[in-house]
Amino acid sequence: MTTQDVRAIANRSNANERTATRTFASSTAIDTGSWRERARWMTASWTRARAYATEDGKSGEEGADVASEEGEEIEGEENDEIAKLRGELEEKDAAVADLKDRILRTMAEMENLRERTRRQAEDAKKFAVQGFCKDLLDVADNLDRAISTVPEEEIETDVEKIKAKLKSFREGVVLTEKQLSSTFNKHGVAKFNPEGEEFDANLHMALFNVPIPEGSDAKAGTVAAVTKTGYTLHERVIRAAEVGVYQ
Repeated sequence: MTTQDVRAIANRSNANERTATRTFASSTAIDTGSWRERARWMTASWTRARAYATEDGKSGEEGADVASEEGEEIEGEENDEIAKLRGELEEKDAAVADLKDRILRTMAEMENLRERTRRQAEDAKKFAVQGFCKDLLDVADNLDRAISTVPEEEIETDVEKIKAKLKSFREGVVLTEKQLSSTFNKHGVAKFNPEGEEFDANLHMALFNVPIPEGSDAKAGTVAAVTKTGYTLHERVIRAAEVGVYQ
């Protein structure tokens, strides 16, 4: 190898070394710039984050205060509403208790009224004829007087005295019968005698048939004889007349 070859190799080696040095320096400069830019960006980001955190902290505290105030206000409204509902419930309970008391009192009054009405109905049924019986007492008194006019020990004595007493007795009986009829009429009781009238099954009870006499104007189906008069109470038949009917 000649001296020129050695020099050429040395020159190429130096050139390569310089090229590598420049490349490394350039690469190092680029990396250093990128790191600095990145550091500046991170610093700015951290500063902004800190500022945001501070602002968020203040906003959080203010929001917490507002939320606390709103919570207290809502809680107060809820307490007022609960108190109002509790008052209304107490009023309703009082109204229900009053209504229950009224119902119980009404039921008791109805039961008392039912019992009182039952007793009154029984008394009315038992004493319905009290006035009628009281009016008949005068009739009974007159019958006693009529009987007393003819003492039993004087029946077979003087005929003239007996006639006089019988006359008085008859007058007393007639008077008693009139008084009895008046009492009947007063209470709506009426006597009827259907002799000569057309037979009516609603008013009469036929006990026997009577043949029509020759030359008589009587018609078949009319009442020929009355064995027991009939009575009505306010126009309702309480006893049909017992009769014989022309056949």
